[in-house]
Amino acid sequence: MIAICQSGGEFETDKDGFLSYKGGDAHAMEIDDKMKYKDFKTEVAEMFNSNLNTMTVKYFLPSNKKTLITISNDKDLKRMIKFHGDAETAEIFVMTEVIVPEASHMPGSR
Repeated sequence: MIAICQSGGEFETDKDGFLSYKGGDAHAMEIDDKMKYKDFKTEVAEMFNSNLNTMTVKYFLPSNKKTLITISNDKDLKRMIKFHGDAETAEIFVMTEVIVPEASHMPGSR
């Protein structure tokens, strides 16, 4: 199966509650049921130059564009592959959490 990995775009909701993804970058990678989650996430992080600790990977179930499902371990990755059955591709969405450093409470110097 080819995973179409997308990042940097935004989800938009239509009037029926269905989500679509607009913008960002897309990369393709081959995955199968033997792939380990750690290897999958590392490869995806390298694609988008993302931090493994702040990256979340999600997908839609086939024929359900309302609920995003999170991939967070080997079982989740295998389920995603199984849910997509004989499909040639699966869309994967990569989200990164922006960590904002705490602001200093020290008064500024003059």
